[in-house]
Amino acid sequence: MTGKRLAWIGGAALVFGAACGAAAQAAEWGLAPGACVAQPGAVQAEVELVGVRGATGDLVITVYGDRPEDFLAKGTKLAKLKLAARAGSVTGCLALPHEGVYALTAFHDEDGDGRLLRGVIGLPVEGYGFPNDPRLLLGPPSFAAVAIEFHRGITPVPMTIKYP
Repeated sequence: MTGKRLAWIGGAALVFGAACGAAAQAAEWGLAPGACVAQPGAVQAEVELVGVRGATGDLVITVYGDRPEDFLAKGTKLAKLKLAARAGSVTGCLALPHEGVYALTAFHDEDGDGRLLRGVIGLPVEGYGFPNDPRLLLGPPSFAAVAIEFHRGITPVPMTIKYP
């Protein structure tokens, strides 16, 4: 992802935060391959995606803020970042702009179109995952089931990618 794209996502997060009445500050999102390296004052999520079935396409991490009504709602994500797919386990370091509650999702974008591919009846065709490995019955998990409170430092966020 280019620096311009990351800057735009950060700017969108700033506008979104201000519109929601959240404490708005310059958002600098980043997702780097590999484990996080501690940085003074930084808020980092060490995302480990396990169960990736192949190296085709990208693994896409989407970040939502602390408003439950915004979780998975169209046009409400704070950031959408990618890592190259690799079979097995993939780790990335996600830089968050500030402490707080965030909800993360992940999917394996095998066809490279930037979206989670769904079948005729709307069920995912590509692999997907959530923090806390919530039990999924008739739809996606609730915000409460996947939300994580992040503080300064490194927070591990394991997610199992599940394929239909």
